[in-house]
Amino acid sequence: MKLKELAATNPNARMLEQAPLTIVVCGDMQKALEGEGQQLWIQDCSAATENILLAAHALGLGAVWTALYPRDDRARGAIEVLKLPEHIVPLCAIIIGYPAEQPEPKDKWKPENVSYNEFGGKAE
Repeated sequence: MKLKELAATNPNARMLEQAPLTIVVCGDMQKALEGEGQQLWIQDCSAATENILLAAHALGLGAVWTALYPRDDRARGAIEVLKLPEHIVPLCAIIIGYPAEQPEPKDKWKPENVSYNEFGGKAE
């Protein structure tokens, strides 16, 4: 039931309606650093999200990261559906399921996108 409610709040996450599982990764602002470092919660949650994506892949599952924060409309939907307290901020929803297909990975390697030693630097 919650998955369908979450799907209705995010136009880019309609696959939630068929998914068996989603993990909503959240930051706890009561545990965030104060001052200048407060926004590091985003990096912490992003690293956790990537680890979850890698673990799902290692188990043969398909997973996709769908952004919630900083889009207030998307975050607000998750907050309402999950009844999150004010100090909990949802960063993303990781939708997990069994992939319908196994497409070949895309080769996006472009040597010109790599800099060495300084921006725009070439390999010696």
